[in-house]
Amino acid sequence: MAAQPGAAQLKHRRRLWGTGFVIVTWVAFALGDGSPPRKLLLAALVTIWGLRLSLYILWRNWGKPEDFRYAKWRQENGARWWWISFFKVFLLQGVLLWIVSAPLVMAEISATPASLGALEALAVFVWTIGFFFEAIGDGQLARFKADPANRGKLLDTGAWCYSRHPNYFGDAAQWWGFYSSPRPPGAPGRGSARRS
Repeated sequence: MAAQPGAAQLKHRRRLWGTGFVIVTWVAFALGDGSPPRKLLLAALVTIWGLRLSLYILWRNWGKPEDFRYAKWRQENGARWWWISFFKVFLLQGVLLWIVSAPLVMAEISATPASLGALEALAVFVWTIGFFFEAIGDGQLARFKADPANRGKLLDTGAWCYSRHPNYFGDAAQWWGFYSSPRPPGAPGRGSARRS
């Protein structure tokens, strides 16, 4: 934040949201004692999701002005904007990132299950469906909006005929895939917890 004064701060924050999860996951991968195949699978899926999202947002917003909402906040707060943005945007986003990524960290540091199983296969299947909908939905929307003839029209073809927001549906499905990996002791697919 200190290195990116002005409007660039918030533009970079939006681009780095997905990358933040990639960094957290790989740090947990390096420090955790979990099963290497399961850890690597989860880290790879998070990396694909996070980098695709960050690169897409970078491409979509390249050369465009600051988001009008942030520009309005900046104008309303004047010299106080640095502190307001620190608490209202940066700190809040950081806290949300840590909360949302907690299951990813749990999966990376958990020693059980020791191998991949049926639940991981299901998680990859759900994640793949989500990745398809998010990536295809983003691409179709970008092409649709780039055509001036579509101004004021509603996209209802391709992935958009199955869901009002296939990109959001896809993102949620990928996170269901991520969240299927960390399971508490005794949960289905993990085996029973050891009793003393």
